[in-house]
Amino acid sequence: MKRLNKLLMYASSSTLLLPITLLVACTPSKVVSRPIDDNVFNKLINSIKTEEDLLKYADIKFKDQRGSETSKGNILPSQLKKEDVTITFKGKYSGQIFTEVLNVNVINQDSSSRNKVNIFVQFTNKKTGTKIPISFVVSGLNENGDFDFSGTRIINDLDYFGGLSGFNDYSSKTQEQRFDYDNLRYTTGLKNHLSSGTGTVDLRKLRGLDTKEEQIRTFDKLAKEVKFDSYYNAALKGFTLPVYDSSGKFKGLSVNDGPEIGKIASHVDSLGRTEKAKTNGLARTIPNDTYRTAAIQTYQVNFTIYKDYAKEIEEAEDNIQLFSKWDETQIQSYISAQLNQLRLNFEEEVSQIEREFSQPLDGRTTIIENLNKRKSEITAQYEKNIKEISTLNKDNLVEWQKKEIEKYKKKKEEKIFQTSESGTMWIMDYIDINNPTKFYFGTNSHVAKGIRDDMVSFSLTRLNSDIKVGQTFGLNSADKNFTKFTFAPAKKEKKLNEAVKAIFHATDFIKKESSPLSLLKDDQKTKYGEAGLFADFAVVEIDFEKLLDTNNFSRTVWTDSSDISSKYQDNKNELIKTITNNYAMSDKKINFVSESLLDDINYKKFDRKLDFNPENADELKAYRDLNSLYIVGYPTSNEDYYLDQYEDEKQLKNKKYDFSLWINNEYKYYKKIVNGEGVSSSFKDYELEKGNFFSYQIGYRSFINKPGLTDAFLAANKVGKKLYSLDEENKGKTKKYFNYGLEILPRFYAPAGGASGSSVRTKDNKLLAVYHAANGSAKTGLAAVFRSNGYDYKDLFGSYKLGQYDLIYGGGKDQEKGKSYREALLKKYNNSMKSALFPKGFDEKEIPSEFKFDNKK
Repeated sequence: MKRLNKLLMYASSSTLLLPITLLVACTPSKVVSRPIDDNVFNKLINSIKTEEDLLKYADIKFKDQRGSETSKGNILPSQLKKEDVTITFKGKYSGQIFTEVLNVNVINQDSSSRNKVNIFVQFTNKKTGTKIPISFVVSGLNENGDFDFSGTRIINDLDYFGGLSGFNDYSSKTQEQRFDYDNLRYTTGLKNHLSSGTGTVDLRKLRGLDTKEEQIRTFDKLAKEVKFDSYYNAALKGFTLPVYDSSGKFKGLSVNDGPEIGKIASHVDSLGRTEKAKTNGLARTIPNDTYRTAAIQTYQVNFTIYKDYAKEIEEAEDNIQLFSKWDETQIQSYISAQLNQLRLNFEEEVSQIEREFSQPLDGRTTIIENLNKRKSEITAQYEKNIKEISTLNKDNLVEWQKKEIEKYKKKKEEKIFQTSESGTMWIMDYIDINNPTKFYFGTNSHVAKGIRDDMVSFSLTRLNSDIKVGQTFGLNSADKNFTKFTFAPAKKEKKLNEAVKAIFHATDFIKKESSPLSLLKDDQKTKYGEAGLFADFAVVEIDFEKLLDTNNFSRTVWTDSSDISSKYQDNKNELIKTITNNYAMSDKKINFVSESLLDDINYKKFDRKLDFNPENADELKAYRDLNSLYIVGYPTSNEDYYLDQYEDEKQLKNKKYDFSLWINNEYKYYKKIVNGEGVSSSFKDYELEKGNFFSYQIGYRSFINKPGLTDAFLAANKVGKKLYSLDEENKGKTKKYFNYGLEILPRFYAPAGGASGSSVRTKDNKLLAVYHAANGSAKTGLAAVFRSNGYDYKDLFGSYKLGQYDLIYGGGKDQEKGKSYREALLKKYNNSMKSALFPKGFDEKEIPSEFKFDNKK
């Protein structure tokens, strides 16, 4: 899954990628230094009695409740957790001493100690494994002085509203009035950030928008009517906006050419949660039966392919154009970033080799020799590259990048180095209702593009169907409740994409006459003349009849890190039932939502009351009647902060290479729900039966009266820095795409990479959207909605309207013919087959009435 960075650099994060698969792009850098013996280690640690002593040799960093790094003076003592403290040794001890914060205790014996905590730490000598625990006092917390004797903030979260009366007033406001309240605070902070504290932002310098005040006033008046933000605020957020000619007439649309504007989380989303850093979801836990149903229909998928270096080549080409415009300071900054990235890549590859060494090595003398040889080669190449890059300047940077491009092209042809596309997908449909062998899975386009002609292997990992509500699991590879099925070609001439293929990408599904790209201002119309529109959705076909043919494809089955392939016989039908958790016989098959979320009556079904009182019978009933969102995905475990340093020690060692089931729910449920079908006495059933709701995050939202909904082309037309690229036909011709369509911003779901493709469901297992991008800073992400009834902006953006389309059934008035899942099946089978979703066939006349658009109104 794509991660949206809070701040984006010009420097490529992978321009100098060594031959290695980067599993985590944000691996912290390490300084190589000499190992120390226990005499030096013991003497050093025993000399540390105070915070000041430790700071001579190490840095201490703190995170606030939102998970953001902050100074200790901003920390509330009673809410400082052990996971919020990081101690890193520096200088000659860097990388040689591991630190583990064991506990944090508030010191509150007298009023003079209200700004102190006692931190208990264990230090470990990396070389010898010797451990020494110590404790020391950290002072200087709570410098603002607005905390009481016990270290508890007097007003706490309600400060944002001006106290309890302010919160009550906020709760009584309409959604549009709440937006005005939140937006003022959000944009004030954004202006300060963009202006380096002056509070004044010139839109012409920021966005090249030279719009007159009279035009802005006209825009703002109409924007209020169609529930859009003001021109100035929208420009700050990086939204698409109209530009005008000298007479004030609409001239075109201006998209943000720069990287995505950074976002922060909504205060309302995390109201009342003391551990703000954990409000991006709940790990490995099933609170209710709706999540259970979604979980056993959802898969962690991995496509292993030969690295094509397309991203690196594109970034190198972009860099060549940038160098001519940069001054010496920018050049040096770029070189420093490259050196840092080179070091990270080197450390990552070495760590993978060391991981191989950690495996059982009996009888593997040749493998050990090869690993040592490879490590020596990597080290020599790294040292050579460091020397070469350190001497670069502006004049020879271009030539260096051209050489790098040629190296990438050569590496691509060599087909030595492999990479993986990992994501989440879910069973959506199957062909041949009586004896299904072809199944269709929903996921993201950017996940499905991992399906290529040169796939080395393909794997599916899923929960077993006998799991119970209330369970908390381990990581995928360390828990017997998960089963992993891996497939690879058994013959050189066989290709996995004969059995596994993407039959539908949601690209260019909007008619040209309805496309906003035809409305771009002239220079951008030229710049993006070859670009298209897309929603990050794709459908993958798996033909198990072919895939399970052992003459052509090998398979292995794993659970809890053990090979259990021998337990599975060659009966294809039984194997298909096993892999799919017998979905064909399930009475809880998926369906899709036909109602529009932009209609007030439908939106209100998900609109939670902020000051809900469960003791009030009417309010309790209203809450129970609410629908909610249920999301299940499989991010990488590298950011699974729920793992315990003692109980999960073994899993922590491998979390960088594993995956964690993740849902959009409260962290308070972790390991607190009774195993089995019962519920914990700690939680009420009206709590546990719910999923979660829409996010109040302001930076992505385009509809000011509906939190959690946005028009992607206006508010999030690209993820991160660049447009999406796809070679849909796998013929070497890549096209770029703007993000388009109605999108959902879910509350409490911003997991690490790998959750891309998570389905967004309702309580009756109907699908609303597919999740495709997470923003950890904003504590939310983007999920492309499958169906849009359209939205009329009344010429606020020229003739642009949010289109009417249905990615599953088709038939929208703004939708290109042939651009839906149903029509992809119609083209493939010519209506000679039927499926679970289309039991009467794929012809347009067989579309269920609730999915037919009524354009006669």
